[in-house]
Amino acid sequence: MKKALFIFLIFPILLFANEYKKVILQLNWLNQFQFAGYYVAKEKGFYKDVGLDVDIKEYTFNTDLIDLIKTGKSDFAIGRSSLLIEKARGEDVVALGAIFQESPLMLLVRKDSHIVSVSDLKGKKIMITPDAAFSASLLAMLSANGLNKNDFITQSHSFKLDDLIAGNTDAMASYLSNEPIILDDKAIKYKIFKPKDYGFNFYSDILFTSNKFIKNNPKLTKDFYEASLKGWKYAFEHKAETAEIIYKKYNTQNKSYIHLIKEGEILEKLAYLDNPEIGALNKKKLQNIFNVFKLFGLVKNDINMNDFIYDGNSHKTMSLEISPIKQKLIFIILFLFITIFLTVLFILKKNRYLKEQLQTVIDATDDFILYKDNKFRYLGCNKSFEKFVGKKKSEIIGKNDFELFSKEYAQLFRKRDMEALNLNSMHINNEQVVYENQNIIIQSKVIPFKYTKSKKEGILVVCRDITELHDIHEKLKKEAYHDELTNIFNRKAFNERIEEKFDLYYRYKNEFCIAMYDIDDFKCINDTYGHDVGDKVLIDMTKYIKQHIRKTDLIFRVGGEEFVILFPKTPILEAFEAIEKIRVEVSNLNLIKDKKVTISIGITQVKENDNPTSIYERIDKLMYVSKHEGKNRTSKD
Repeated sequence: MKKALFIFLIFPILLFANEYKKVILQLNWLNQFQFAGYYVAKEKGFYKDVGLDVDIKEYTFNTDLIDLIKTGKSDFAIGRSSLLIEKARGEDVVALGAIFQESPLMLLVRKDSHIVSVSDLKGKKIMITPDAAFSASLLAMLSANGLNKNDFITQSHSFKLDDLIAGNTDAMASYLSNEPIILDDKAIKYKIFKPKDYGFNFYSDILFTSNKFIKNNPKLTKDFYEASLKGWKYAFEHKAETAEIIYKKYNTQNKSYIHLIKEGEILEKLAYLDNPEIGALNKKKLQNIFNVFKLFGLVKNDINMNDFIYDGNSHKTMSLEISPIKQKLIFIILFLFITIFLTVLFILKKNRYLKEQLQTVIDATDDFILYKDNKFRYLGCNKSFEKFVGKKKSEIIGKNDFELFSKEYAQLFRKRDMEALNLNSMHINNEQVVYENQNIIIQSKVIPFKYTKSKKEGILVVCRDITELHDIHEKLKKEAYHDELTNIFNRKAFNERIEEKFDLYYRYKNEFCIAMYDIDDFKCINDTYGHDVGDKVLIDMTKYIKQHIRKTDLIFRVGGEEFVILFPKTPILEAFEAIEKIRVEVSNLNLIKDKKVTISIGITQVKENDNPTSIYERIDKLMYVSKHEGKNRTSKD
C-alpha cells in the first residue's frame, strides 16, 4: 500500500519534470555580469516558465562557437559582430539579438603615459589579440587616426592588467566593464579610447543560433529569446540581487560583490545605448560593421541582412517623457509632414495636367521629395532634393542612384526602395547623411505608387530632417538622471541609488551615512541679487563640494537649493567630520562679493528597520534643526 501511494505521489512530479526541454547555451567568455541576463532567467525560473531547462556553459579556450552550433552540441551561443564574417563565408548563423548596443572593447592607457590621443600611439607597444575579426573596431580606430600595423608594435595579449600597470605595454585592448574598475580600486588613473568615438560602433554579445534550428524549433527559439530578454531586464533593474546570484553561483573568476555591481552599472548603459529595447539589431548599423570588415579584407561577398537577423528581433522605440511644449512642437512637425505627404500622394493620382500644381506644392517644402520608375530611375523631384544632390532636375531625371551618389549612399537607397516594393507598403527608415557639410539624420518614408496608365509601380519618397528631434531624444535620455543646472544626479537618480544602498545594507550590513544640506537664506539671495546670481551660487558651490568629496561619495540635487550626499561604507563620526569640513570651507568661499553664503546640514547613519522614506525624513528634520538653531551648522543623531 505504501509503495503504491509513493508511486501515486511521485508520478506527477516525474511527469512534470519530463515536460522541460533541455537547452544548451554556450558563453563566449568566463562567468561574469556580462552574461547576467541568462543567469537570472535560469535562477528566477523564467526559462522554466516556458518549459525550458537551460544549461549555461562557460567558455573554455579553443572553444569553436560556430562548430558547436553547426554540430548541434549547443543550441544557442553568444558571439560578436564577427558573426557577419561567418555569415559571408556561408555559415548558417542567425542573430537573435545584440545585448550590448556598443561593444565594451576599447584601448586602455595609463594617464601618466602622456598618451592623450590615438595618434600618440605611433611607435608604442599595443597589446591586442591577433584575431583581426575580433579586433577590427580597434584596428579601424587606429587606421582612422593615421596608424597602420607598421606604425605601432603589436604584442600578444597576456590578459594581465599588471603588464599595463608595470609599463610592459603602452596600451591594452580591454573591456569597459572590467579593467577600468580594477584600476579605480587601485587608484591608478587611466585614459580610454573607444572605437565608437571615432565612428566605429560595433555590437557585442550577440545571441545567435542557426536557421536550421529555428525552422525545427520556432516556438522554443521564441520562448528562449523572450525569456532571456526578460532575464536581462530584471538583471539591470535589480543589479544588487543579480550581483549576489553571480557572486554565489557563477563566480569562477572570484570577483568581489562590489566589482560585479559596478560591472552591471557600466553594462546597463551599453545595453540601452541608442536603443531603449534590449537586444535590438539595426540593419544599417550591421551594414556599417560589415563595411569595416570589408575594408580589412575579411569578407568579399555581400550578405542579405534580413537573413542574418531573427524575425522576432524587436525594433521598437522608446516613449519618453516630453514637456508639453516639446510635445506640441513634435505634433505640429509630424502633422505638417503627414499633411504634405498625403497631399503629394493625392496629387500624384491625378492626370498629367496637374504636374505644374504638384511641382508648386512639393517645391514649397524643405523636405526632400522624389519619385522613381519601376527601374529606380528618377521621374521627378523638388528643389530641396536638387540642392541635396547638387544637380539640376534635368541632370537628375532619367538617372539612378548609382549615377548620382557614392556607392555607399546608392546601395543604401536602393535597398530601402526594394524593401518598400517587396513589402508593397510604406517603408519608414532613419538614415544619416551629409548635407551642406553637416551630418544630419533624415527619416525616409517610401511607398509604392502606380505612375502610368499601364499601372507600372514606382517609388515615392519623402525625406524629413529629424536631426533636431533626434537631439531632443538624446538630450532627454541624458536629462532623465541629471540636474540640468548643476549637472549632478537628480531626485530620480537618488531614489534609485538609495534603494540599492538599502538592498546592500539588509543583505550584507553595508552601512552608510546620508547628509542633506540647504543653502541658508537662498530666497533672499535670489530676491536681492537676482536668479542669475542664485544659479551661479548653486553651480559654483556644487562644483566645489563635488571636488572635495570622495569618488565613491554621491551628490544629488533633490530640490531647489536642497542637496543630498551619500557616504557609502562610512561610520557616522567620519562622515560628520567630512561634512563639517565642507560646511566650514563653503562659508569661506567668495561665492558673492561681500556676502557670506552658508549651508545648514543634517546627517545620519542608517539604522535597523530604516527604509528610504524614514531616513530621508530624518535628515530633513535634522537639517531644519540646524536652521532653527541659528543656521550654518550641522546636526546629527
